[in-house]
Amino acid sequence: MTNGSPHGDSDVLGTIVDNSGATRVKLLPRRRVEAATQRGIGLSPVFAVMCIDDAITATRGYGGPVGDMRLRPDMAAAAALDAGLLWAPFDQLDQELQPMPTCQRGTLRRIEQAAANDGWHYLMAFEVEFSLFTADRPVQLAHDGPGYGLLPFLQAEQFLRDLLADLSKAGIEVEQLHPEFARGQYEVSVAPCSPLAAADRMVLVRLVIQRTALRHGLRASFAPVTTPGAVGNGAHVHLSASTGGHNAFTGGDGPYGLTPAGRDMVAGLVTGLTAAVALLAPSPLSYERLVPGHWSGAYACWGLENREAAVRLVQGSAGFRDSAANVEVKAVDGTANPYLAAAVLLALTQHGARQHTPLPPEVTGDPDSLDEAQRRRRGVARLPSDQPTALDLAGASPVLRNALGTDMLDSFIAVHRAEHEVFGNLPVDRRIELLRWRY
Repeated sequence: MTNGSPHGDSDVLGTIVDNSGATRVKLLPRRRVEAATQRGIGLSPVFAVMCIDDAITATRGYGGPVGDMRLRPDMAAAAALDAGLLWAPFDQLDQELQPMPTCQRGTLRRIEQAAANDGWHYLMAFEVEFSLFTADRPVQLAHDGPGYGLLPFLQAEQFLRDLLADLSKAGIEVEQLHPEFARGQYEVSVAPCSPLAAADRMVLVRLVIQRTALRHGLRASFAPVTTPGAVGNGAHVHLSASTGGHNAFTGGDGPYGLTPAGRDMVAGLVTGLTAAVALLAPSPLSYERLVPGHWSGAYACWGLENREAAVRLVQGSAGFRDSAANVEVKAVDGTANPYLAAAVLLALTQHGARQHTPLPPEVTGDPDSLDEAQRRRRGVARLPSDQPTALDLAGASPVLRNALGTDMLDSFIAVHRAEHEVFGNLPVDRRIELLRWRY
């Protein structure tokens, strides 16, 4: 990079998202950007085991004061935030400039490349739900409903229109923006792209939302619950997979046009989610959201347009299904590291495709209305309802360990076990108070 390049006259705000789900930043002055792209800038490897409250835990090889890694901005993924200011994601490298085993972005890149080597091309998009608050003390939600209503739009109209403009400036293609169901809640949906780009885009969208909100005297939180009893914020993931130019989720002879590979992939998701939910809904607040009746996908099952199923099959409109058919994974929330969430979903679908995992029967209604015997017959499992159980299942999963690697998975589990020790037994209103602005 030189001063004559498109990025030469801009400072660069670089980010990583760590295992706690916190976005950590460093600002590179424009005169230092070229050097950073060549040899990186320093950061302690201890961030692999940094918790959401900035406490430091430890695993074998991580947690002490010794060591260094290099953060290198990926300027090919850079986006404009403002005149003279760019955002770029950092890759976490060792001092030989090789990916750290605990680099979440590198983990996703590796898994996506392995799928591509097997002939699979994925598209993915995160939905971004957030709670908008005034800057008053005590904090107040920005609207009282009704869900999807005109008044909540009008009350925040200038913020929402500025947000659209700011996202467009950053190169984000917004598909829709609207007030959501809960009080104070809004949602941004963006166009799909490759998994690595989708995870980058998730980080960037949230950054832009927070910048625009602060400029308007508002605050945005992506926490799974921001007020006691509310349905909470999700970060649902839509994904499709194609090989030879054909979408695996349409045009086949299976249910609703699923191809054999599409059936296997849906089955891989359904059967793998129980172990994977620790990485998709990882925070001490997540299990307040992940309950039946909140459309959060509390049961590992699938169904056509079933918003209570953890895996919702989306056919798309007639005439557009080859480009529109996808699956939505409902259990993901905004405390997940988006790179790890995307990596896990790729790993589960690829495992299903390789193993030809049998597709369980469809659930056509509310899985919570089924009795235990009916759930057993249909292969419907309740996702873990507490953080320690979820972490135990993740640690025991050979699929996750093989996909993510031991360093990555063990450091992730260590972080969230430590967080549970601090926050897990507190009353929910106290947990919300302590964690609302950490995400």
